[in-house]
Amino acid sequence: MNISRPCNTLLFCSFWVSIGLGQTTPTVRIVLPERTRLLQGQLVDLVLEVRNAKAVTGLSVTAGAADITGKFGAPAAADLDCAGGSNLVIRANLQSFDTPGTVKLTASMQADGVSVADSRDIEVRPFQMPSDGPPRNIILFIGDAMGTAYRDAARLVSRAIVDANGKNSLREGFFDNLLEMDKMPVSGMSMTYGSDSVVPDSANTGTAWATGNKTFLASVNSFADGTDCKWRFNGQTNTTTLSFMLDNPRAENLWQYLKRRFGYRTGIVTTADVTDATPAVEGAYSAYRQTRAEIARQYLENPMLNNQPAFDVIFGGGMDQFSAAGRKDGRNLIAEFQNRGYRYVTSASDLKGVLYGQPTLGLFRGNNRPAPNSAGLAASDSNMTVAYDKLQLARPASEGVPNAMGAYTDQPMLDLMTQKAIEVLSSSFVPRGFILMVEGASIDKESHPNNAAGTIWDTIEFDKAVGVARAWAAKRNPKDTLIVVTADHDQSMSIIGVSNIPDTEYLDRTKSTQASWTSPRGDQGITIFGDAYSNARAGLPFINSSGNGDFAASRVNTGATYTPGTFALTQRADSPWADTYVAYSGFPAYSLDTTTGYPANAAAPGQTLRRLAVGFRTGDHTGSSVPVTAEGAGAFLFTGYMDESDIFFKMATAAMGDTAEGDKFVDTVLLNSRYPKTPGK
Repeated sequence: MNISRPCNTLLFCSFWVSIGLGQTTPTVRIVLPERTRLLQGQLVDLVLEVRNAKAVTGLSVTAGAADITGKFGAPAAADLDCAGGSNLVIRANLQSFDTPGTVKLTASMQADGVSVADSRDIEVRPFQMPSDGPPRNIILFIGDAMGTAYRDAARLVSRAIVDANGKNSLREGFFDNLLEMDKMPVSGMSMTYGSDSVVPDSANTGTAWATGNKTFLASVNSFADGTDCKWRFNGQTNTTTLSFMLDNPRAENLWQYLKRRFGYRTGIVTTADVTDATPAVEGAYSAYRQTRAEIARQYLENPMLNNQPAFDVIFGGGMDQFSAAGRKDGRNLIAEFQNRGYRYVTSASDLKGVLYGQPTLGLFRGNNRPAPNSAGLAASDSNMTVAYDKLQLARPASEGVPNAMGAYTDQPMLDLMTQKAIEVLSSSFVPRGFILMVEGASIDKESHPNNAAGTIWDTIEFDKAVGVARAWAAKRNPKDTLIVVTADHDQSMSIIGVSNIPDTEYLDRTKSTQASWTSPRGDQGITIFGDAYSNARAGLPFINSSGNGDFAASRVNTGATYTPGTFALTQRADSPWADTYVAYSGFPAYSLDTTTGYPANAAAPGQTLRRLAVGFRTGDHTGSSVPVTAEGAGAFLFTGYMDESDIFFKMATAAMGDTAEGDKFVDTVLLNSRYPKTPGK
């Protein structure tokens, strides 16, 4: 048997040790990552997996000098690694460590008469809420897939605005006004690797900032265990295997931690289905992110909060996951939330009328016919309509038909949802503090199909929401709120220049060219539309380079072979960036729609709009590090390169209030006009 497979996850490690090597001797394993990091008092499930044994005696579990054996239940038989034989699981759910420092967790026992043991070093970081002053608020903004290029693109589109006199707000390489997230004084970079992959997804990246620990792809606040073989990798994800997705060891997230221990108010705001991975990590625990019905139930009956609701505010799409028709169990969670005192809103008009701090459930998008999927784990996603389509902008030719709003024509924009979430969470006669996550979800969802316009305008919408939070915090004591803006992971969009294609080509879906080629994976092809000069999609055999200053050489792979362009070439010796086929030179130039406050993506009559040109390499995530910017209480902690899981501990440190010296540095140095300041900031 080949035993050279890398041992890089708990599932594979246990499988290849016990099966690949023919291991039959009893063993015990503490089911926690090698680098487990927790806050003082943070809940975690302690699970022992005993392999190749029918019975155990003499169980002893210690945490440092403390004997915690009595916290563990009786051994239960389990089919670990789908290997058959006799295996046992011993659990002590929802435990915590109250002494900061490195705690050695040791488990020993007699398994079928054989002495076995395992240990873990757990880093427990101190957490004590300050006794003086109001509790500190935390607002975490997640631009899903918003890597550096996505922020750049939003800046180049929304801050390159030509006024009525023809003056561009981007001139000679400087902006008159930067993005709201650019204006924050502290910045760093976050590494986004998961426990089992260089390229992560939104569930394991979210788990990192929500719990301070890494996990595997698709897992929500849960660690890998020996029963994952029942559903993971084999396609058996349905109600018959749901119990194996929910038995993984769990780590408490910061939202439940602050609510349970200190009475914080908690909230999530997203343009996705509210049970999607990024909002789920703030309120649920499941080894598989697509257990949407269960995630919705945990929002109402949270396991860390003695089955009380996880949030005071829930805003987004996903109505189906809460409806009786969309759930296999037939529960009407909307009515159950209302029975617990929640206000329920379904439109922007309703949301505008929300004026006080009653807990609020806002679900702004659903499907016409809600129904559970064939697996029984979820209803179909009902993400909110993306910003580009809510603004009713004409879609570029390659981006297909707009995401129709259907019956949900009155959906709020993200800045309104953010404003109302902050108002609800901060409305209290007794200072309680709040923690809120706001997600711009369709930055990711529009990037997967390489919809450049869709993803850029969603990033602009996201930045407007950041501006709402910054303005709110500025009116208060600036040292009682931390605002952090980052991404869960990156995608592959790159900035490649500008595009001068006329709207007749950019918007015309009737003009296209087919390109095809043969590869080792078979014949492949792509339909190329006239907007290819502004959006070089993944797979497009299209080169648009600088040509080393030779503007004739820049027009590589043009014409009928690779692009459907039928418009005339324009070229001026004194203005090479006016060439319709050259992306390298010049700046974008958009007009502002004064009604919506967003840049328009169509030219004025008789004119050509100089658009940003971007390119994609894949339709999926990448493993690149992502930017982090921060402002307010404890913001200085977010400088430099960090792991994504560090964001959890940095937010917690800011909440503790022991950041006065660093906050003073930001005020006296970073914000001091004596020192250099970026134009537009």
